[in-house]
Amino acid sequence: MAENDSNKSESDNLLKKLDDEDILEKKKAIFKIGEKKIVKAVPTLISLLKNDEDSVVRNSAARAIGKIGDREHLDQIVEALIEALGDADYYVRVNACWGLGKIKDSRAIPHLIEMVDPDQRVYTMGDEILESTTEEQASTKLKEEGMKFSDVIVEAIKSLGKIKDPKALPALIEALKDESDGTVRCAAALAMGQIKDEAAVPYLISALDDKYWYVRRDAAKALSKLKAKSVKAAPMLARKMTDMYDEVREFALKALLAIGKPAGTEIFKLFLNNPQDTKLQKFISSNLTKQDMGSILKDLIETERNPTKKQIYEEYLVKIANN
Repeated sequence: MAENDSNKSESDNLLKKLDDEDILEKKKAIFKIGEKKIVKAVPTLISLLKNDEDSVVRNSAARAIGKIGDREHLDQIVEALIEALGDADYYVRVNACWGLGKIKDSRAIPHLIEMVDPDQRVYTMGDEILESTTEEQASTKLKEEGMKFSDVIVEAIKSLGKIKDPKALPALIEALKDESDGTVRCAAALAMGQIKDEAAVPYLISALDDKYWYVRRDAAKALSKLKAKSVKAAPMLARKMTDMYDEVREFALKALLAIGKPAGTEIFKLFLNNPQDTKLQKFISSNLTKQDMGSILKDLIETERNPTKKQIYEEYLVKIANN
């Protein structure tokens, strides 16, 4: 049998399994269809996403549809995934968000923004359940559901970052202010970095002081993506070079170097304190002339109040003047 015939036969067999009563077999078929991007399965997958009673099947269908992302059925795909954002099962909502991020269709933006609303964490248990549930059990359940809804919010934020439309920025700014969840703040910072809108810079600067190191790290990562647009962050990024966490320092330096010559003063100050750093050496030699360094040093000498640092600047000014 020719290879094409073999592939067609496998595709046909997988399509048949979409009607299988065995949920596990159906789920396996959906997964393989998504991996192989079998376009002719899309209408059936959409039907499963909308109508199947089993949440595992709907969840698998949402992810497979996102992987395939067929242009021919794009309108139906986007519509189905947007509708799935309201599914009763949070795994389905997570994968609907993920699928919309894979497809990157701007029609999804307002719907994904709705999913970023932190009020989603509010979980209401029915009266019948509460009657047979202790206060401790109810509290545990509420916490678990709150964590699940955070996963939906994070995935929606990631997808907004992938779509890269500045219209999402106000929602991301609010998410970055969400004091209840560091993972949400991380996702918001990284999404801002993908969108690369200068309006995000002040909020990312504030996030450099977040109580969690991983939020500070991701704020620095985002600023590195904005490059010269984030020049106003240079002083704060330089201060983050004394952060107790290696990754924060690493990405703060990366962001400064990405800003480039507009951050020359801050980078040169770092170099004077650590002249053996090869990354700083490379930047200085490639971006700053002797005149640039002299001008920076004169400004530093004039404004520096620390006598030890002032002496370092004066000595280096003499050094470059004599070279």
